[in-house]
Amino acid sequence: MRRRTILRGAAATGTMALAGTGLASAGGDGNDELDAPDDYPGVSTREHFDINWYGAVELDEGTYSYDSRGDWAKYDDGDELTLFVHGWRTENEDDGDINGAYTAEKALQEQGYDPTGAVYTWDADKGGGIDDGWYEAQEIAAQNGPKLANFLLDWQASDGRPVRLVAHSLGAQVVCSAMKNLRAWEYPNVVDSLVLVGGAADNEACAIDGEYGPGLEYAAESVLNCYKTDDTVLEWAYSLGELNTAVGESGVDGTPPANMTERDVTDVVPDHYSYPELKEDGGCMDVVVENW
Repeated sequence: MRRRTILRGAAATGTMALAGTGLASAGGDGNDELDAPDDYPGVSTREHFDINWYGAVELDEGTYSYDSRGDWAKYDDGDELTLFVHGWRTENEDDGDINGAYTAEKALQEQGYDPTGAVYTWDADKGGGIDDGWYEAQEIAAQNGPKLANFLLDWQASDGRPVRLVAHSLGAQVVCSAMKNLRAWEYPNVVDSLVLVGGAADNEACAIDGEYGPGLEYAAESVLNCYKTDDTVLEWAYSLGELNTAVGESGVDGTPPANMTERDVTDVVPDHYSYPELKEDGGCMDVVVENW
């Protein structure tokens, strides 16, 4: 989710259309993202999905396909790859996707970690209606799992440098789905580390006996979950929409995967949108780097 999109949507449509998800009351205190260069590198599945006339998600490209974006040769100078996976309603027309990833990369550099940074950008802004496209976005996130998993295997085969995934908000469902697929395909420890920040994924599903937990333990060498117990966006938008609790609000409900570390960053991060930002803007990338 992106603060700027939510506030703009509330102003344009009024609170009634957003009442079902609680988004009308879920605001922030400004947008502290940095402006990425237009040719910032990444993996894209934009326009791979569409919503048909009766509101169902349709896949327009291959199940495992993905595209490249930006100029990889120009920016690819790190010993590792850190791939940032954005959340719900993040747009690419206003560069929200690459700005978020670029900000996360700079926040990591601020803490002494200097990877090749890139974005994984997906159709997080498809759909509409009373839920503002929430259920369509979740289905698209799940269907991005095989695509991201396939990219990770291609990277492993063609490049081989370590990969770290940082997933914000609904991006958590994208990476969790990817780990689920890698386990089903029997590819262990494909990523060096996986980080969930403000993850909009079910807190029970991330337990070792849940939908995602086994994949997280199998396909990632280590997993870090940074959660905020007073995350108002997850409290209202996720809990009301799903009648359950997000892993980014409470931590795992149940036994976590053996390779997972959980950190309560309630006193560090001011709001749902600040996790991947610079330290002065309330980010928690220092916590992330400490656990790498």
